[in-house]
Amino acid sequence: MRRDRWIVLMGTGCFVSVALSGCASLDEHRRLQALNRNLQAEKTGLSQELFDCRSASDALRARTDSFNRELIAKDELIANLRAENGLLDDMRKTAQAALEKLDGQFGDIVMATPKLPEQLDSALKRFADAHPDAVIYDAMHGTVKWKSDLLFALGSDIVRESSMGTLKHFAEVINSSAAVDFEVIIAGHTDTTPISKSATKAKHPTNWHLSAHRSIAVSNELQKNGYAPQRIGVMGCGEYRPVADNATAEGKSQNRRVDIYLVPTGAIVSASIASPGVDTGLASTK
Repeated sequence: MRRDRWIVLMGTGCFVSVALSGCASLDEHRRLQALNRNLQAEKTGLSQELFDCRSASDALRARTDSFNRELIAKDELIANLRAENGLLDDMRKTAQAALEKLDGQFGDIVMATPKLPEQLDSALKRFADAHPDAVIYDAMHGTVKWKSDLLFALGSDIVRESSMGTLKHFAEVINSSAAVDFEVIIAGHTDTTPISKSATKAKHPTNWHLSAHRSIAVSNELQKNGYAPQRIGVMGCGEYRPVADNATAEGKSQNRRVDIYLVPTGAIVSASIASPGVDTGLASTK
């Protein structure tokens, strides 16, 4: 009897152990399944993230390629602009050279004189700086260009009172030691407007006369301020050496002018002592 009970207990114990073992395996299985699902979900997430990264990488690569193409295009544009700039600079230099050759193409006078000495050149620059509205100093040709409208009223050869001070200052410059080896030639110019008023025509029959009379008037003012007449030459060019277009009022204003050229002493010689057939080189036109 006891033996049978023992057998029953042993059998029951084995069944319980198997049952408990089966429950443990099922929990583990379920745990592993859950872990697997988590891993699969994580794998899916990582795969999507990898796909997104690859897409972003492709987009960045496409943008980089686009930027590189733009950079190449801009480099080519810069090269073209530099080449064009070089061409334009060459054209500018050519045009500048042409302008220098055409300077005074309307007939302005150029005296064949050497460059003025530094002391005299500086004095004339200071003089021009002191009277910017009245004169222009051309250092290349040693010329002081007076704006005739400031010196004279229309049709008149009487120097304006307002210009007396400027002429006196100029006389001081050309009377200074810096200009001791130079003398002046005064050239008067007019525009193309003909002399029409009877009173004016009686005194200045033509623009030739008016331009010459204006040169003489400036000469007289220089002499009043102590400049020797032996150091003065006068010219009247009338309307025939314009520096601007007479078709406009502004152009006519520019053409009404008095130019004073500084030339080396002795450049003005009388016909009686000039060698026959010898070009004195006093003046040239271009």
